Amino acid sequence: MNEPWKVIAGKQLRSKLIPESGDAGHKQFLPLGDLDSILSRESIASILGELPDCGSEMAEAMCSEIRGEGCEPSLKILATLIMIERVEHIIVFLELGIRDDKLPLPLDHQAEIFWNWSAHEIETFCEKQYVVIAPVFDFRAIKHVEWKKNFRMPFLEKLEWKRSGAHGEIAQIRIHPDHQVLENDLNLGSKTRRLALKRFKVQVQYHEFKQERDALIRFRSAENEHKNLIKLLLSYSRGGKHYLVFPWAQGNLVEFWKNTFNNPKSGRHSMWLIQQCFDISDALTKVHGSTERLSEEARAGMLGRHGDIKPENILYFGEPDSGECYLVVADFTLMRFHSTDTVHYTDATRVDFSRTYRPPEVMQASKVRIDQSYDVWTLGCVYLEFVTWYLIGYHAIREENFGSPTGDLLDNFQALRKREEGNYEVSDDKFFYYYAGYPKWIRMLHRNEHCSNAMHDFLSLIENHMLVPLPSKRYAMSQVRDALGRIATKCQRDDDYCYKGNPERSFGAKLSDLFSLARYSRL
Repeated sequence: MNEPWKVIAGKQLRSKLIPESGDAGHKQFLPLGDLDSILSRESIASILGELPDCGSEMAEAMCSEIRGEGCEPSLKILATLIMIERVEHIIVFLELGIRDDKLPLPLDHQAEIFWNWSAHEIETFCEKQYVVIAPVFDFRAIKHVEWKKNFRMPFLEKLEWKRSGAHGEIAQIRIHPDHQVLENDLNLGSKTRRLALKRFKVQVQYHEFKQERDALIRFRSAENEHKNLIKLLLSYSRGGKHYLVFPWAQGNLVEFWKNTFNNPKSGRHSMWLIQQCFDISDALTKVHGSTERLSEEARAGMLGRHGDIKPENILYFGEPDSGECYLVVADFTLMRFHSTDTVHYTDATRVDFSRTYRPPEVMQASKVRIDQSYDVWTLGCVYLEFVTWYLIGYHAIREENFGSPTGDLLDNFQALRKREEGNYEVSDDKFFYYYAGYPKWIRMLHRNEHCSNAMHDFLSLIENHMLVPLPSKRYAMSQVRDALGRIATKCQRDDDYCYKGNPERSFGAKLSDLFSLARYSRL
């Protein structure tokens, strides 16, 4: 004896259920493509034809309604009824005008649609309906969506929250292709691409989440977007937790330094490094509102400060040495925006800041005002580490020590910072705060055998115009960008300037030369 069509359809639907990766795999969702293919017009007609008192004309009309021909479909409702073995109830749903757009239905035992249902049937339907209403991620426009906790996310892999920060944690996700709508120019590859999901920690207030989201939205508009600023794709809340969706990066700048071998002898990273540093400063100039394309009126309230520039918040996309690798500024959690008359007037005590690379003014009295020069200092710290990686290598910045050309074993950045503080357990990073610390390091880099004239100019920019203790004496971000632009342009015109090592000589070596010259002149 052949099985009824509703039984066959039920088995087909259950066979296509996918475990919801974000919920330990014990809940499931049905992809939209499988829903549509299993409940084809022919199969629906066959299922309805098995109902008592449902003739062929009635079944044909109901089939058109369920498939959504000229109205909102009811495929998801029918699928739910099939899975709980109550297909006959579809007639009442259609009569009452309850379609898929009304799902999820609340658990209400007094609802008209449930008037002759048992409590068990109502509860089973209300639970099972979430199998067929997994959300669709619409990337065509930035929007915020609110979903109930019961919604099952259409993710294809179990989420592993590996990266965490002060405000949230990151997991890699892959969304089922049926549950994505793409923007034509999104340029993120196919629907099988991997994305980054940022989940804000429970203790983070909604206004903090909204603050970062609003900052990111500013840079999705045509006049403000920038390739080197992270692109927000979508945001949503689910069960009281808040999430942001971004393109997935290969890693952050620290991971790039660790996993990419520096080779200053070849000079292959020199032009790329300077170009990326220029691009970052250009992106941050956009954040700071220093753009000639906007009028003063249009810039009102758009003068921003990132507030947490550090290597961990700079991401890289593309494989290193592929020619397609580029850096992107991310994590706008601490970003603040001001109008032109308030951008320079924020008390230090009211500033949220990372303890990494904090500028001197943060350590001073509460009367000190914080402005956009805060970002210039922190970016200078990142640049100095970047140049150190290029000239010496990862071991000189994030490992315990490194070997000098003379064979001596020297302390790296981390050890020197702790020595400056006098406390090896300290969590603060004051290496840059103490004015005596970083100039010595910069002098060492100037004397490196691979330090080209381009790197000399870059180091001078960092020391003389970025890591300046007095905020008012630092360059504006636009000036940093322009200076790097001049270095980059000169690199493109002069290979020796860009690549050829031209180390500065130490004072001792210069003094020795003077004595030698003096002896020679007496001969």
